[in-house]
Amino acid sequence: MLEPHLYYPNDPEREDKEHHLHLRKSMKKFSTTQNTTFSVVDYSKPYAFGRLNNEIIVLLASLGITQEALLAKQKEYLDLVTGASVDPIQAINFLSTVNEHGLVEKVLLDGLHDPDVLRRVEAHQMKEISAFNNDRGRPRSRIIVEKSRLIFGVCDPYGVLKEGQVHVKITNGRGGAASLIHSDVIVVRNPCLHPGLSFLLFFYCIH
Repeated sequence: MLEPHLYYPNDPEREDKEHHLHLRKSMKKFSTTQNTTFSVVDYSKPYAFGRLNNEIIVLLASLGITQEALLAKQKEYLDLVTGASVDPIQAINFLSTVNEHGLVEKVLLDGLHDPDVLRRVEAHQMKEISAFNNDRGRPRSRIIVEKSRLIFGVCDPYGVLKEGQVHVKITNGRGGAASLIHSDVIVVRNPCLHPGLSFLLFFYCIH
């Protein structure tokens, strides 16, 4: 059992421990003396694309993003969903977004010509389409954006980055890792109570 040492920046004890886990104070949600087990409920995955929902779309529109640009993103999303049953690359991207990494492996090994693989891909296409309405039957947007990533934020334990800077390394379409250099990006916390309060513009920087 790994028993990580939880420490904060400039903790003098951290160099004396075998394992380190660096957490921001805001990440510590509660304290307990009965059970000190460290549990992982989710983790970063490759090709996990972000989505635009109703709230984020409204916020982008209020910031000046044109209707034509948003409709173009919606068309790209619909093309991705419909193309997943005929194009292996589209299938991999789509299935990765819906967290079906096991089926991604089947697409890579057996191809879409395999009847069982195709049937399962089509089932996820129908499930995605059925999610266009919420539990109350009202229409909702859930546009996948391929030039995005669903990412986990971590600390900068050595204080390299300046205020307003982040360092991001993602898996690219060629199967390797890529860093974003000198790019303006929008970061939205998910889930969030109100997107306007969790909507930030960062400058990606490499040091």
